[in-house]
Amino acid sequence: MKDDTVKQKILECAKKEFLEKGYANASMRTIAEQAGYTTGMLYSRFADKDEIFRALVDEGATKLYDFFVEAQEEFAAYAPEKQKNEMHEYTDGKIDRMIDILYDYFDAFKLVICKSGGSSYEYYIDKMVSVEMKHTDRYIALLQSMGMPVKTVRKDLNHMLASALFNGIFEVIAHDLPKKDAIEYIKQIQIFFNAGWDRIMGVG
Repeated sequence: MKDDTVKQKILECAKKEFLEKGYANASMRTIAEQAGYTTGMLYSRFADKDEIFRALVDEGATKLYDFFVEAQEEFAAYAPEKQKNEMHEYTDGKIDRMIDILYDYFDAFKLVICKSGGSSYEYYIDKMVSVEMKHTDRYIALLQSMGMPVKTVRKDLNHMLASALFNGIFEVIAHDLPKKDAIEYIKQIQIFFNAGWDRIMGVG
């Protein structure tokens, strides 16, 4: 049997095991048995359980994170006046692409969002929250440098709001929403947060 066929069989059984039990409670022995191989064969292809988990989620999770970071950096490179005038429009447009990525890799994100406790992806959302916080602070400082009477936002509040935003977005995966419903749901979240941030900063 070709090695790629063996690997694919292992990954299929591992995905089922992780989805049923979560990363922490998933068993390498069960994955091997379900795939019809020995644990020795399993370990000859994957060093540990985390490597299997990463093989299932890396592509989609990396694509989403990289896109998000690049979008933030692209916006930060805009002229200050353009940033001020196009903030909401720009963000809304990028969210559409993020939804596409989420649904192109739905099972991978189901694992990351709902089943990753104990794995190297346990703090994936926190990484995105940290990026969001950094760029929120940067944007506020930019507006203030332009002479706008924008209020500084406390770090803990910034963290709470960024966490609420991303956990809210990822709820579409946790609740298995069809993509059409997810698009509408996330649009409502965007409306809520856009208005809320404008009010908090004193620009709305």
